[in-house]
Amino acid sequence: MSKKGLLSLGNPRKVKENLSDILEADALNAIEIEIENNVQSLYTLALSQFRFAKKQPPIHWRQKVSRLYYAAYNGSKAVRLYVCGEYSTDVKDHKKIGNFPKDFPRRSTYSNQLSVLREDRNLADYDHASSARDLTNSTSESFDTVTDFLRDVYEYLSKKGLTLRGKP
Repeated sequence: MSKKGLLSLGNPRKVKENLSDILEADALNAIEIEIENNVQSLYTLALSQFRFAKKQPPIHWRQKVSRLYYAAYNGSKAVRLYVCGEYSTDVKDHKKIGNFPKDFPRRSTYSNQLSVLREDRNLADYDHASSARDLTNSTSESFDTVTDFLRDVYEYLSKKGLTLRGKP
C-alpha cells in the first residue's frame, strides 16, 4: 500500500480499529507499519525543513521563519497522526498546529508558541512590507522553540514505542 493510500482511507487508527474484527494480526500489523512509516516520513520532512532553516543567514529571515514553521507543523502532524490518526493536507489543518494529546510535554506552552510562529510565518511569507523587526519572536527565539519542540516530539514518540531516525 502506498503511503498516501492508507491516508486516503480516512483516519488510519479508526480504519485499523474498524477492521480489527475481520483482519488477521498480520494484516493489522501491516496497517500499523504503514502508519509508522508515514509518521517517520513526516518527522523526516520536519527535520529537513529544520536543517534548511538552520543554514539560512540572517538576511534570509523570511526563509528561516517559514521553514522553522513548517518544521514545527510537520512535527505536529507526526504526533497527531501517530496518536490520534489525524492527517490532512487541507489548508485548515494549519490551525491545528497547537493541538496535542493531553500527555504531550509542555502542551500549552507549545500550543501558544507554535501559534505565534504561524503568525510570524504568515508575516514572513505574505507581507512584502514587513521586516524582521516586525516578527513577534526573533528568528533566534523561534529557532530555540522549534529545536526544543522537535526534541520533545522525538522523545514523546519514542516513549510511545516508535523508533524514529534522526534528531534535531
